[in-house]
Amino acid sequence: MKISTIIKGGLHLTRLVSNLLFIWLTLGWKVRKGRKAFEKELLRSGMPKEAVKRLGNRYSSVKDEVLRQVWRSVGKFRL
Repeated sequence: MKISTIIKGGLHLTRLVSNLLFIWLTLGWKVRKGRKAFEKELLRSGMPKEAVKRLGNRYSSVKDEVLRQVWRSVGKFRL
């Protein structure tokens, strides 16, 4: 193997990991903002607080499931 091939592979891997980290941070931030807005609108419409919290938790759990699927798919490509 050439050293240039190893360096290029390392650069691509670094870029991939940094992109995944950025997606993880961005998704977490957007879901948090969306959840707060979602809960606020449901409270304004007169829904009970307990039901709003349950729906808000479900909103966040969908994000967790998406991230789990992404990490599982990344794990399949390990060397």
